[in-house]
Amino acid sequence: MNEKRLTHLMYALIVVGLGTAAVGVGLVIFTDIVTGHGVQGIAIVAALIAGGLFLSIPAKIYLTFQLMKHNDEKVKLMRERGESR
Repeated sequence: MNEKRLTHLMYALIVVGLGTAAVGVGLVIFTDIVTGHGVQGIAIVAALIAGGLFLSIPAKIYLTFQLMKHNDEKVKLMRERGESR
């Protein structure tokens, strides 16, 4: 898997993760699942929110490392151009 495809996959994981967490929050706000289903309802909502964050956070970390790597390469290239003049 090349780097560009992996980056697109990570962006997709962020979207899916945030969507899942948003569904969990939406269930808390707009339904009575927590009070109507008791502990089971709380577990469902907590699993949706935690699962969404579990999907999105590692993807954000990977993309941050890729951004730092790209920035380091850019700075290195600028230094090489500046020294050769």
